[in-house]
Amino acid sequence: MLIRSLFVIILVALLGAFLIGCGEVPQQAIDEAKAELDAAKSAEADRYVPDMYNAANKSYQDAMAIVEKEKEAMFSNYDEALPLLQAAKENATNAKNAVEGAKATVKGEVEGMLAQIPDEIKAARQLWKKAPRGKGTKEALAMMKQEIDDAEASVAKVNATMESGDYLAARQQAQQLMSKIKQLQAELQN
Repeated sequence: MLIRSLFVIILVALLGAFLIGCGEVPQQAIDEAKAELDAAKSAEADRYVPDMYNAANKSYQDAMAIVEKEKEAMFSNYDEALPLLQAAKENATNAKNAVEGAKATVKGEVEGMLAQIPDEIKAARQLWKKAPRGKGTKEALAMMKQEIDDAEASVAKVNATMESGDYLAARQQAQQLMSKIKQLQAELQN
């Protein structure tokens, strides 16, 4: 009788442990974290605040790795994934909220460069006018003048990119344009 009672107690304990250990997949937490990540990506957080977005995505991926591992386990326990899912959701929200500020910063940088470019083009034109003329320089100076003209025309392209709202691409275009103008100035000074 004692053995039978002991057997029943062990059986009930094992069944209880099995039922407690078989937790459900935290689908709501997964869905909420994924929705926030998607919203952050739609807001271009992956482009404007990539470190923040990548941190959120890493937390999500780490949580999903745990979830997949636990799905295969005999006694599933998703407690370790829950804080990671919460962190993914919060980090994605923070990234999404930071995008507007990051865009404003980049936009300001581009506007600053666009304000300087006309003066730099003017300086390049003055250097071109003062460049020594002589045998063999006519073709080189004609090419440089064309490059200055092309740089001036490129300002419209940067402005169009700004108007489209792609401030990162506009910043890259403005930086390349400024670099080209500075290079022309250096060549004309030599």
